[in-house]
Amino acid sequence: MTTTQHRPSQVTPANSAIVLVDHQPGVLAMVHSLPADIVTANVGLLARLGEEMGIPLVVTSTRETLAFLGTSLASISEGAPKAFANRVRRGGSLNAFHDPAFVAAVANTGRRTLIIAGLLTDVCLYHTVLSALEAGYVVQVVADASGTTTALADMVTYDRLRDSGALIGTTYGALFELYSDLSTPEGQRAEAVASSSLAMA
Repeated sequence: MTTTQHRPSQVTPANSAIVLVDHQPGVLAMVHSLPADIVTANVGLLARLGEEMGIPLVVTSTRETLAFLGTSLASISEGAPKAFANRVRRGGSLNAFHDPAFVAAVANTGRRTLIIAGLLTDVCLYHTVLSALEAGYVVQVVADASGTTTALADMVTYDRLRDSGALIGTTYGALFELYSDLSTPEGQRAEAVASSSLAMA
């Protein structure tokens, strides 16, 4: 698989969906590659961006019945209450694409470009992104809304994902690729989402 095969000509609000994988307190507790508050703020921004700008948003969690894992972070449930209520609660499959409900939720967005963030980077995010690429989706991974146990594990995983055809970016990079003209009403609304998210962090 070449790295150019899945590269989009442009990521736009009309061709993209946002996918948030396993941002739960118990999973976040294992993350040491980035500060937890950075991951929390950035995933909250992505959630609000989807909810407030009308970009399809798919939220999934794993094994919520285990108390130590918990449900989705408050930055998701508060920033995107509709997507949170409709989240796909997986029974434990590390690859979200092994869950038929998740596959259907992503397909129902009608979008072929997925902006994905997840925990842990080298476990559920990695396997989910590979399956998305194999299914023909364009994938942009949001690195600063993801994380794992060590910075080295992040680095190795992102190298492997690049080699498989994924794009690796950041929260603000994704936001301002989606809305690159701040003179438009949509651009100004997106900028307001970013500014209000900063104020809440």
